[in-house]
Amino acid sequence: DGRAYSQARLLKERFRFSGEIRARGEVLRDQLRAMHRCGIDAFELTDEVAAERLARDWSAIVGEFRHVYQPAVRGPEPIFQLRHRRVAA
Repeated sequence: DGRAYSQARLLKERFRFSGEIRARGEVLRDQLRAMHRCGIDAFELTDEVAAERLARDWSAIVGEFRHVYQPAVRGPEPIFQLRHRRVAA
């Protein structure tokens, strides 16, 4: 479920938490980008092989998609805002 994503985003945006938010356990590759965008700063993976692979591929994972749909703590501006700005201009 997405509660950790929401909690991280609330901590960073609403409560202006500036400390580290760390995800621990089995974190899958396809979850990393969303976690990072929601405000999670660090990852502590239980599988060392997966951790090494993800660390090596980190920049590719974060930059994998050019457009996003949801607003987030970090990352690109959502596509609907880009389209709205283009129409208004």
